[in-house]
Amino acid sequence: MTSVSGKMPPPPPVRKESTILAFRRFAWIHSWAVYRAALLDPDGYDRIHPADLDDAALGAASREALLASRYIAPDHPDWERVHTFWNHDKGDKLRERLRAAASVKTNSALYKGAGNVGLELRDGIIAVEPLKYAGRGGFEGIRDLEPTKLPEAISDEALGAAIRAAIEISRAPWKR
Repeated sequence: MTSVSGKMPPPPPVRKESTILAFRRFAWIHSWAVYRAALLDPDGYDRIHPADLDDAALGAASREALLASRYIAPDHPDWERVHTFWNHDKGDKLRERLRAAASVKTNSALYKGAGNVGLELRDGIIAVEPLKYAGRGGFEGIRDLEPTKLPEAISDEALGAAIRAAIEISRAPWKR
């Protein structure tokens, strides 16, 4: 009989994450609390922006969200609060808020033509990753597409342009 060691796996690398969810009428930009998974952070960045932001404004808002992301390990004082923050009621309220901002009544209408871009900051590099719509408000990675890697010091305008290009890839009709 073999015994299983009680040794815990090493912690994941420190990183920050944010998301830009671009709807037809607006963009919802938010940060994540990260450890192994990413969870919405009650103290994080969570804002709705007009769809017509120029590249510099899109880059600045996205960078602000990315920098607001927190690495919350099990020994962090907010670990429990972050893990219990999200529930079905909050999900329903978020969808109501997004539908109201889009002036639509259904989730199907809300997500029609939406694009989703994930940002990850690790070791001074920002990875910009477009995701494709997978139905029911969910998005997933795009096979054989590597994230665009940019230096953390990139200008807001150049970051915004990279995000805008990734949104267009995410929205591409051949992925639906």
